[in-house]
Amino acid sequence: MAGATRDNTRVSPSFKMNALLVYCALVVDVFVAAYADITYGSTSQVDVMATIFQICSFFLTVMCLYNMMSETQLVKRAMFFKLADEFAPAVFLTFLYFVFILATRFYRLGLVYQNYPHLQIWNESAFTGLYIFTKIVQVMYYSTVVWSMQKLLASPELFRSSQSSFHSVYPANN
Repeated sequence: MAGATRDNTRVSPSFKMNALLVYCALVVDVFVAAYADITYGSTSQVDVMATIFQICSFFLTVMCLYNMMSETQLVKRAMFFKLADEFAPAVFLTFLYFVFILATRFYRLGLVYQNYPHLQIWNESAFTGLYIFTKIVQVMYYSTVVWSMQKLLASPELFRSSQSSFHSVYPANN
């Protein structure tokens, strides 16, 4: 019966707070990205502020997720390559989403600073294609953040201090 139930693993007191912060940061990122999508004003300052807010909300999510992962034994033992391998989809989509944010927002800012009418930006075929791919990557990024959190919350072996996969380099003295 010991294998039928999951062992309770003692984690730091800030564990619940870190988990809550990841989900809150993800919601903030969703709202800021939704706000930054459609601007009907003709001022470039709004687009610049939306770009800054979108990048900051993205970094907030990444920092909260890393803060959550910092409680794992992989980070505590500086096994960053193993961590990147364990969460490869999240790492890949994080960088891809950041690149698409920068490409979409700076392309839009370039058109705005060339006095391109705001509503005509959507008729620009390159912007529309880039926007569609950004939204696809954005949904995949949000999914992998939730997947990573579920994996972290369902894997107490990542937080356990006595891990069987870590073997001592020194032979045991008998």
